[in-house]
Amino acid sequence: MDNVSSSILTFDKLTKLNLSIPDYQRPYVWELKQIKMLLKDIENSKSGALLGSIILHEIKRDDKTIYEVIDGQQRLTTIKLILMVLSEYKIVMENHNGYSNYLSNVSFFHKISQDNIKNNYEYIKNYLSNEDKAKDFLEKLEKTQFIIVATTKADDAFIFFDNTNSKGKKLENYDLIKAFHLQSIKNEKMLNKWAKYYEGLFEEKCKTQPNIKTLLLKFLIPTRLWIKGSSRDNKFDKVAFNELCNEDLDGKRATNIGILSNYKYGDDFFKYLKKYEKIYKSILENNESFNPLWKPHSKVGNLNTFDGLMMCLVLCESKFKNSKEISPSLSRVVYSHRLLEDRVNCPKNAKDLVKHIYFASYASEVEKLLEKKGQKCQEEELKAKKTIKAKTHNELTAYLDNFYKNFENKIVYKHKYNDEREK
Repeated sequence: MDNVSSSILTFDKLTKLNLSIPDYQRPYVWELKQIKMLLKDIENSKSGALLGSIILHEIKRDDKTIYEVIDGQQRLTTIKLILMVLSEYKIVMENHNGYSNYLSNVSFFHKISQDNIKNNYEYIKNYLSNEDKAKDFLEKLEKTQFIIVATTKADDAFIFFDNTNSKGKKLENYDLIKAFHLQSIKNEKMLNKWAKYYEGLFEEKCKTQPNIKTLLLKFLIPTRLWIKGSSRDNKFDKVAFNELCNEDLDGKRATNIGILSNYKYGDDFFKYLKKYEKIYKSILENNESFNPLWKPHSKVGNLNTFDGLMMCLVLCESKFKNSKEISPSLSRVVYSHRLLEDRVNCPKNAKDLVKHIYFASYASEVEKLLEKKGQKCQEEELKAKKTIKAKTHNELTAYLDNFYKNFENKIVYKHKYNDEREK
């Protein structure tokens, strides 16, 4: 490609580039394991360590050439921390004032970045604990080399965007999804807005605030796949990127059909994500009375009953605005299978319902379906009642009693779930 160039730069030449880390990049996630490895690589090298490839997007801004870092920000940020430590030894750095301009305008607003910067800086400071060691380390650092791949096109830069750094942490799919959609937004204000919104989803703010992993891997991706008829019930992270990032579309939405809407890149995707995050959050906030039953079971790796229930409720709310009215009967049906199987990672009933809800034209269709399924659940529970009570682990029996107690006066079709269960 004519617009792509590659070269090997020494550390001294690299620091003279006007480098910038875009807001759409992931936080600074390197921890002590990666820091120790990088320091040893530099220290143990006699002729200069080769510290891997750096992928840059070359842009013009105010008559200046700026190189946005597409891949390599973890290493480059760590080197910035090393230089900050070395700058405390004035004799060591007396002839290297130019290094002060290296990544001078980069800011890290994410708490993950700030915590890692603080911890790593303290470790590096202890590692370079005296002037002689610092001086020797700087000499070796200056001999290091980097393979630089630079392109003037953002799309080409993204093609070179590695899934792993040579010595770093693997990029998660939610990091790649963010980068894919943000890199196409040209308006800097909008780019910053969506970058901060997305990063905010990594934080556990409260019990009713879903984080990015929950939204993608326990809601959006499985719901989309179940509607499409996929049999995949785990490892949703493996298909997340392909499901939400469509390079072959025409630049706009190819479909606009609710939760199955597809996006090539950009602003529309973040609006889509925010829409369902808002609905998910509102359902948790407005259904406090069911919290004793709605146990997220966060330690379970695969999807669980709670996740399946939330898929159904969010779909009902997005289509019919009736999640609060229908939540008792939905919970009644979804949790029945969890009771019978004695497993928390058991969303079978939810999986059967998701497709019906998505393709239903009216809320009444869903209500009739739940009434029918509720009757079937009642019959199955009555047949299994003796087996359930005979189990040595009586947690399930207590759970079943609590289940009926919570639903006795709240079930929408309560005439179908009366005291017949005691006969």
